[in-house]
Amino acid sequence: MKYSFYFFQIAVMLFTASALIAQDSKIPGGSEKVPVGAEVKNGKLVFESEDGTYRWWLDSRIQFDGAMYFENKNAMSNGFHFRRITFAIKSLFHRNWEAELDIDFREDSDVDPQTELRDIWIKYNVPNHNISFMVGHFKEPFGLERLNSSRMLMFLERSSISSAIPMGRRVGAQARYWTNWYQVTGAVMGHEPATRIDKGQRDEGFSTNLRASVAPINKFGENLHIGLAGSYKIPDATSELRPNTIELSSRTESYVFDPKFFHTGDISDVNYYNRYGLEFLYINGPLYFQSEAMGTTIKRFYGKPTVNLRGGYVMAAWVVTGENRYYYVDEGEVGPIEAPKSCWGALEIAARYTHTDLNDLESGVHGGMGNQYMFGVNYYPNNNIKIQLNYSFVNLDQYATRKGNLIGDDDHSFVQIRFQASM
Repeated sequence: MKYSFYFFQIAVMLFTASALIAQDSKIPGGSEKVPVGAEVKNGKLVFESEDGTYRWWLDSRIQFDGAMYFENKNAMSNGFHFRRITFAIKSLFHRNWEAELDIDFREDSDVDPQTELRDIWIKYNVPNHNISFMVGHFKEPFGLERLNSSRMLMFLERSSISSAIPMGRRVGAQARYWTNWYQVTGAVMGHEPATRIDKGQRDEGFSTNLRASVAPINKFGENLHIGLAGSYKIPDATSELRPNTIELSSRTESYVFDPKFFHTGDISDVNYYNRYGLEFLYINGPLYFQSEAMGTTIKRFYGKPTVNLRGGYVMAAWVVTGENRYYYVDEGEVGPIEAPKSCWGALEIAARYTHTDLNDLESGVHGGMGNQYMFGVNYYPNNNIKIQLNYSFVNLDQYATRKGNLIGDDDHSFVQIRFQASM
C-alpha cells in the first residue's frame, strides 16, 4: 500500500510536469504559421519569410583592444581589455513594425555589473510614406560621429568633442521623415537607464532634439552630406549630482587608460543649456572626408555667468584598395565600406585632428583644452573582421587635470590596436 502511494505521487508529479512543459511549449496567439528561410547577408545571419513580412537578424560584435602609452607627467596604464562584447537581435514584424534588443557585456573599469543596455526600441514605419516613429532606448539625434555605429568607426574611439557634447543613448521618443536627398528627425529624450533614481518631487530631466541633413549629391561612390543639429536640455535628476548641476567630460580618444583628462567638474545652478552642431561629409570613391563643429551654451540661475564650451574635428581617409563607402540618406549616416574586392582584403589609411575646449575661464569653468592628432590604418580581411592600428599625439593645457586629480599640461602619445569580429 505504501509503495502504491509513492507510485501515485510520482505519477501525479510526472503528469503535472508534462502539463507544464506542454503549456510552456505553446506559442500564444493562435495557429498562424509563416515559413522562414535562413541565409547570410553581408556577413549577418538573417531569417526571413518569403513574402518579406517577417525578418530577424543577428548583429553582435567583439572588440578586443590594447594600448601602450608614452607617458610624460602622469602614469598611464598599458594593457588589453574587451571594449565591447555585444549581442543584438533585430526584427521586422508584419512589414511595418521593427524592434531591436542590444546588450553589451563589455569589461568595465569598476566592480559594478558589467551589463549595459544599448539599443532597445520599437519602431513603426507608416505604410507608403517615408515616416517612422520610435520609442525606447537609442541614441539622441545629435552628432554625426556619435550616431555612427561603433562597428564602423574610423578609429578605435570617437573624437573627444564627440564624447563631451552629444549624450548618446537615452530613453525617449523620436519621429523621422526622409526623401531621396534629405531627412529630418525630432526627438524628446529622457534619462539614461543606469541613472534613474527615486527622484521624490524632482522631475526627470529631458531634452528636445532636432537634426536635419541634406544630401544634394547622393549616389553610390559619391555623396555630399550637410547637417545641422540643435538641442534644448534641462539638467538630469541623478544620485551623483546635486539638483540643477551638470558636468561635461571626455577621454583623450583612448579607453584602456580610463580616467578622463577633460572634466569640467560640477557646473551648478543650471537653468537649461542649448547644444548645437554642424556636420559635413563628402565621399568620392575611396576618398572620405568628415568634419563637425559643436558646442553648448549653459544658462544659469541667480545671475551666474553663462558658460560656453565648444570644439570640433576634421578627418580624412583613403581606401588604398579602391573600395567605396556606403551612405544612408534616410538616416543621414555613413555606413561601412563595400566588401573587399581582393581575396586578401581591403586596406584604409586615415587621419583626424580634434580640438576640444571645455574651458570658460570668465565663468570659472576649467575643464581643460586639448589638440589631438590621430593616425590610423584599418585592415578588412572580409565583411566580418576588422583590425585597426592607431597612433596619437595629445597636446593638453594646464586645466586638463580630471578635476585636479591629474597633473596638467601633460602632452603624451600612445599606440592602440583593435581586433574586431562582427557577427
